[in-house]
Order: sequence, then structure tokens, then C-alpha cells
Amino acid sequence: MKDNLILPLLGFAAGLVMLVLGIIKRGRARSYKDIPCGGIGSQAGGARQFITGKAHSPALVSSPVTKTACLFYLETTDRKERERIGTASSSQGEWRSRWVRESTNANGGFFVRDGSGTALVVPVPESVDFRKPAATESNDSLLPDNTSGAIRKSELIIAEDEDVAVLGRPQSLGEFMQYLRQNTDICVPSGLLTELARLENDPGSSGMPCFFGPGVEKVADQSYGDYITGIASSASLLLQIGIVIAAIGAGALIYALK
Repeated sequence: MKDNLILPLLGFAAGLVMLVLGIIKRGRARSYKDIPCGGIGSQAGGARQFITGKAHSPALVSSPVTKTACLFYLETTDRKERERIGTASSSQGEWRSRWVRESTNANGGFFVRDGSGTALVVPVPESVDFRKPAATESNDSLLPDNTSGAIRKSELIIAEDEDVAVLGRPQSLGEFMQYLRQNTDICVPSGLLTELARLENDPGSSGMPCFFGPGVEKVADQSYGDYITGIASSASLLLQIGIVIAAIGAGALIYALK
């Protein structure tokens, strides 16, 4: 392949990738608009649905990076590893470093209120879809260049009274308590557990919708309207940029082939 064709091909391919991602995001936004989002008090148990409202909990947790009091945090830990570029038998050559995901930890849960009712939400790592940037700390600066073992931690949080949107299939409080007793690795603060135990013995709370485990698909740190609008806007931006980059790459490719 001629050297003058490499950059145009890469540009054209990058534009196509952005177009595909934009189309996927646009389809996702449209599919989400078809999912009902009504008052929490009128939600049908077991049906796939959105809820939106303010987050609240009687118990807070301290986030691992910024030590912020919050309702929920998602912590990720990455470790820097070294690898040699070239064959393993080569005594010379360059080393490169890369971050490898070591662990992911979700801690906390909260109630969501919208004026018509209350729902319990216990996010799982796969469900977190926050717009706020992650807070990060690293000990990389404490180690010599290219030394393995550096650790980087990141956190995403939900704060008290923050707007949230949740997508999933809710179950009852009784089903959640049974799930919690069978999955002891779930991290829920003791103050929240005390409140849930009290609600479990309250007949009026038995029908409270609970989003947890496989039944919680997405948890966003935005209201439902802002979340859907944000996905649609991101899709439009990807499509626009993808069209421009693909067109420039195609034009450059045609010119190079002349």
C-alpha cells in the first residue's frame, strides 16, 4: 500500500466508526423514548420501565477517592503493567505501560421519590451511566518511570437529593430482601439495612418497587428528560463529526489515487 494512502484510509475508517456509533446511540435514544416513565406510585411491578426523581437515603457512605459523603459510589481500581514491545526472546527493545482493570466495587443504595411514591434502587456496576466526570487519584508519580505496580483509583457518586433516572424491571421489597440475604457480597450501609428491615415488617411498604441485581439496567445521574436528551444530542454530534471526517478521508483518498 502506498504511504500516501494510509492517512486517508485511517480518516475514512475513523469517520465510519463514528457514524456507526452515532447510529447506535440514536437508536438507543429512540428505543428509550418508547419505554414508559410515569409516577413511581403507579408503576407496574415486573414491567420494563423508567422512574425519575430525587435520591435520598437515611445512611451515607464515604467515597474512596474524595471522601465525600454520598448515597452510592462506584469505585474502579486499575494497575499499571509493563510489557516489552517485540519478541519475548529479544534482549533489547522498548517497554510500554498500560492500565489494566483490577477491580470494580459498588457500594450503597438509595430511595427515589417523585411525589407519587418511593422506589428502592441498588445499582450494580454494569448499570451505572453517569454524566459527571470521575474523580481519580494515582500513586504513579511516586514510582520510577515504567515501574509496574502503580495504582489508579476512580470514583463516581450519587449525592443526597440528586436527580436520577433509573431503567429496569422492579420487584417487591420482599424479593429484594431475599436477594440480599442470598448475595452477601452486596455492599449496603447498615443504616439503610435497618430502614429496610423496618419497611419489610410494614404491610404498606410491601409493594414498593425495588430495582436491583439483574432487574436494574441503567442508573443515570440526571432526570429522565435530561438523560434522553443527552443521549440524542451525543448521537447527533457523533453523526455530524463522522460525516465530516469520512468525507474528508474519502476526498483525500480519491485525490491520492489520481
